[in-house]
Amino acid sequence: MEDKYRDMSPKKYRELVDKITKSNLKYYGSEVDEGLTVDHIFPVSVSRSMGLPPELVADMRNLQFIPLKENIRKGYKCETIPLFIQHYILEVSRDIVILTRKQRIKRGIDRAKNKGVYKGRKVGSTETIEQFLEKPKIKEIVKLLKDGGITNVEISRRVGVHHNTVTKVRKYLKLNETGD
Repeated sequence: MEDKYRDMSPKKYRELVDKITKSNLKYYGSEVDEGLTVDHIFPVSVSRSMGLPPELVADMRNLQFIPLKENIRKGYKCETIPLFIQHYILEVSRDIVILTRKQRIKRGIDRAKNKGVYKGRKVGSTETIEQFLEKPKIKEIVKLLKDGGITNVEISRRVGVHHNTVTKVRKYLKLNETGD
């Protein structure tokens, strides 16, 4: 969520939400009947502490018209969170988890590089398709593939490699046949 709203004073946040709320009421042409008051379904104070944008809190979907006595009795309690606010919270929290995971991975790699433990892939360490196909187990896979009638899983069991390796060999053989 956004820290700028958490850091904002409760009074300023409330003023901002109220200002947007009033403009939304005018925009949508809603009128408050006599004896009723405008109430935020999801409380403003809780929204600020969670860092929700004022535009979200002041959205028409978060507003209700209830009697003043009921509003006073209700106080800052929240019985339900509107669906659109739930979706916003879930989306933002998902983005935060993904972002922090990427940041942690990057930090770990940076620390390892500083210690001299992680140096990355050595230059020229990748092998060509021809070098890959010259390995003894790969030659055995090629032979079994050319014999035909055997599944990738069966070949992988016989040779002692993962079935994805057999798929990779099959792909490379097709590339060599087409000349790409």
